[in-house]
Amino acid sequence: VASRSREVIVPLYSAVVRPHLESLHIVPFERAFLFFSQGMAFTLEERLQLGIHGLLPPCFLSQDVQVLRVMKNYENKSNDLDKYIVLMTLQDRNEKLFYRVLTSDIERFMPIVYTPTVGLACQQYGLAFRRPR
Repeated sequence: VASRSREVIVPLYSAVVRPHLESLHIVPFERAFLFFSQGMAFTLEERLQLGIHGLLPPCFLSQDVQVLRVMKNYENKSNDLDKYIVLMTLQDRNEKLFYRVLTSDIERFMPIVYTPTVGLACQQYGLAFRRPR
């Protein structure tokens, strides 16, 4: 039985859309989570190191700025189910930012990501379902 490699193959971008780019990039296992978890918070150095320079918008947004944006979006939602959907979508898209937002005011967010809102989300699963997790 072959042992598992400590590397993860991460698809960067479709070679059909950008034929001059390689379609696969080898990322050491310890850093693979970075590729999926930072969104626009990647620094220029990290983008170059991971080979994703040019695949993200050119500006850098710190996590603090991203937290403010999420909070503004969250506050614009009128009911708990919509707030739950915002947070679960954030978790799917940027898990580091999700936990940063969650821990910024745990007492405020726990009723949304736990009971009673999760019960409501289960009752209205067809409306809240976005993608399998």
